[in-house]
This record gives sequence, C-alpha cells and structure tokens, in this order.
Amino acid sequence: MLRLVAATGGTFDILHRGHKVLLSAALQYDDTIIGLCSDEFVFRRGKYITHKYDVRLQNLTSFIQYKFPDVQYTILQLDDDFGPAVLKSSVNVLVCSEETAHMGDILNNMRLERQLPAVEIVVVPMVRGSDGTRIST
Repeated sequence: MLRLVAATGGTFDILHRGHKVLLSAALQYDDTIIGLCSDEFVFRRGKYITHKYDVRLQNLTSFIQYKFPDVQYTILQLDDDFGPAVLKSSVNVLVCSEETAHMGDILNNMRLERQLPAVEIVVVPMVRGSDGTRIST
C-alpha cells in the first residue's frame, strides 16, 4: 500500500487560524514533513518576523503535540522555497495555501528534472477574518 507523505512549509511566526488549518490538512497523511523557514531565509525574502527560529520551532512543535499527539511528522529548517520536497522521492503530496499554490507547478517541474514523480498538490483555501480579509502575519 502506498504510504502518503505530505510536505508543507512556512514561516509560522505567530500561529493563527490560517496556519492551523494548513497544518491540520497536512497532518492528515501517513507522515508529514514541515519546512520551517530559517531566519536568514525570511530576511532574504524581505520579510519581518516577530520570533526567531527557535521560538517558532517550539511554538509549532507545542501546537502539533497538543492538537495532533499521534501523528508522524518531522520539522526541518527551510533555507529555500522547497527544501526536501524537491529531493525526497518519498514525498508525494504538497499541501499549500491558495497564496502559494503556484509553487506546486514549479516544484513538480523541478522534481521531473530530477526524474522524480510529480506530487499531488492539495490547496487549502485561505482563512478570512471577520472583516473578510485574509489572515496573515
């Protein structure tokens, strides 16, 4: 039987409802690889973060252990847009937001160049606040 291994990623600076919906979708698979953006990667992208990597890692780990105590997951430091999703043949699902869905096609092209099978792209709808705007940090 095919083992479903999902990959997802993000900065996960201040965990909000949108992050939790994305993580909930990703953690439904047999195993999940979560890429957590390094501080350097975030700064290279011109973004600002409230919490350093170690704090974000602890907050993310605590959330997963509390809400999903029985799931298999690995959190890896992400220093580029794709991390292990490009190279690991075991990854067969990419869970992303509507905002990052276009990256799935780029990822699949990179995997095909490496003679790896394309991944299924699962797009999680954006979570909107009470004012109708997307929730973001």
